[in-house]
Amino acid sequence: MAWRRKIPETDVARVQRWCDSKVPPNARHDVRIECHIRGTHVTLCEARPSWSADGGWMHRKFFQLRYFEEEREWGLYAYAWRTGRWHRYRRWPVYESGSMARTLEEVDFNSERIFQPDRF
Repeated sequence: MAWRRKIPETDVARVQRWCDSKVPPNARHDVRIECHIRGTHVTLCEARPSWSADGGWMHRKFFQLRYFEEEREWGLYAYAWRTGRWHRYRRWPVYESGSMARTLEEVDFNSERIFQPDRF
């Protein structure tokens, strides 16, 4: 069964632009920030060249944005490496789900420093 994309195209374009803006063009051979879309979920990953000879890329997921169609809002989830599960992202004051722009602002802020774009 094929996944039907139910995410607004404007939000897809916004998150792709956001990913492209996180790493300077001269560093993209060493690291990339990618978004993987499946259904109503957008998984944000850091990709680096694999150490193996296959020439592939290793992906490290860090956030997942979930679109709730009825509310037309986005929710933010953080990946817990210890448990291998996604957990609703919370910080104080509590993050409220909302637009794609608001959710990406929260990813940029991420007080827990789950994702650190300033290191590139």
